[in-house]
Amino acid sequence: MLVPRTFRGFSLMEVMIGIFLSTVLMTGIVQLLSGSVSAYRLQLSQSQLEESSRYARDVLVSHIAQAGFHPQPWQNLPGFQALTNESLDGGTAIADQLGLQRWSMRNCYGNDNPVKDASGQAAFYLLQVRFIVNNANNLAITCRYGPDASNLQTQINNFGLIEDVEFMQVLYAEDRDGDKVADRWVRAQNWLNEGDVQAVKVALLLSTRQPFEPAASKLITLLDEPIATPVDGHLRRVRSMTTTIRSRLR
Repeated sequence: MLVPRTFRGFSLMEVMIGIFLSTVLMTGIVQLLSGSVSAYRLQLSQSQLEESSRYARDVLVSHIAQAGFHPQPWQNLPGFQALTNESLDGGTAIADQLGLQRWSMRNCYGNDNPVKDASGQAAFYLLQVRFIVNNANNLAITCRYGPDASNLQTQINNFGLIEDVEFMQVLYAEDRDGDKVADRWVRAQNWLNEGDVQAVKVALLLSTRQPFEPAASKLITLLDEPIATPVDGHLRRVRSMTTTIRSRLR
């Protein structure tokens, strides 16, 4: 006759040791996952900053390079500006303003002008743009289009192009001695003659939406402007670009 085997359960000490080891293991897993998530968020935010800066550069460079264009340059129209009076130093509390204009066959949306000239082609109308950093920390554009300066229609009004832009500073390369070589960088409206401005330099300060660094203020120089950043721990990057006004190369 077989005698049944006696089965013994875990002791209290063994249970406590098991719980302790499980807790240590779970804590390690949670920390590992948390670190991976944080690293992913940081990498994603850095990628977004780079993508935003590239897009801002493409838009700004395109408009600056074409500023001052006239389809009949041989007319040598006096007083036609590449930079409008909306180019202001400290145009808002947080940024400069950049105002540009050119003659264009395409309107603010990039569509051909429905009005035709004598040859049946899209007519050249005046296109004016203004770039600012608005109160929502967006690099915003306003665009007007029309047959002349007194008949412009606003087609885009303060439209946010790039998010999380905190500051914008702009400088202008002016040729003051007439040798077709820029002599100095000046602020908006500080040029002696707008027609001698040959290039524009723009610097943007972009910020992440989430904090990643220790919360401390930093002093950042944006072109010639020192800026104390908020104490929020957000990751910030300065991106600058220098673009020649092509119509001034003749």
